[in-house]
Amino acid sequence: MKPMIFRIFTLLTLFSSFALASDRAAIEKLDGIEVFAFGGVGFAGTTSEGEIAFKQVFKSASAESDFLELLKTGNAQSRCYALVGLRLKNRLLFDEQVKSFTSSKQEVQTCAGCIMMKLPMSSVVASIERGNYDKQAMAKPKKLP
Repeated sequence: MKPMIFRIFTLLTLFSSFALASDRAAIEKLDGIEVFAFGGVGFAGTTSEGEIAFKQVFKSASAESDFLELLKTGNAQSRCYALVGLRLKNRLLFDEQVKSFTSSKQEVQTCAGCIMMKLPMSSVVASIERGNYDKQAMAKPKKLP
């Protein structure tokens, strides 16, 4: 009986360490992401790398603290993803954190469908506050045909 319990414990430990490494990789990916985009992008309408990394961070047990970290260390695009995540995870924390971004003129590289744009962060944040990204953030990623 002891060997079986030991094996199960070992497997659980291995799986949890893989998950932690995977979550950390997603945070690092999101930290330097070049485009803020939800929904299908490009000619094929595929899910952006940022959205995929966002969803991985979002489902992790440490999502709130990870998003707070991204607000401090990330670029404009990753900060927008972090605000979307906080809005969905903890509205009070979002309301507290969003204030410092509502008048920011920093540019955010965005993509909607096939259209790339640079928008002031204040504009993107206003869309986040209205919940414009909520449904897309919660949708399953599109796969290539």
